[in-house]
Amino acid sequence: MLMAGADEGQQRPRLGEATNLIKHALWMRLGLSRGGIMINERTFPISVDPPSRTIMAAFGAGRKAPRVTMSASTVDVRMGWAFHATIPREAVVSARSLNRDELRGPFRISVLRGVNYWPRTALVNGAGTGLVEITLDRQKWVWLGPLRAPMRRLIVSAEDQSGLAAALNPSPLAPGDPTL
Repeated sequence: MLMAGADEGQQRPRLGEATNLIKHALWMRLGLSRGGIMINERTFPISVDPPSRTIMAAFGAGRKAPRVTMSASTVDVRMGWAFHATIPREAVVSARSLNRDELRGPFRISVLRGVNYWPRTALVNGAGTGLVEITLDRQKWVWLGPLRAPMRRLIVSAEDQSGLAAALNPSPLAPGDPTL
């Protein structure tokens, strides 16, 4: 791509061009990029309470706003460098508002914040309220910092809990729809 705009006779990209490309690729990978590549997207901020915001900022996980960004084909979940998942929309089986009292096992601990992982389940939150449980039809690989892990269930804390759950759920066909 860099060579497409190269001067006549130029054999390789200039050092500054290569450095710029690498820098921006790293920024995108770490979730620090200011630009987006999704078209017709909708963003739902992940809720973060004040004490968690300070701690997350100290660890660099809150440098760019934690969020769930949806397009027609993907659901992208990010919490800085600490978590990144790009999920095909069709892989989302269900999304529902989740009351903290419904959590079982290690998730009952109400002080958990940030990125937490148990086999095939990730908890990505900055608050103990506004939880949305997202269930996938198949295992997807996600990034937990620099490591990849399999996931089938994701729980996020959303500022707009009911809006995120409604937007993620597949829309039912209306009566009289010709596709029925």
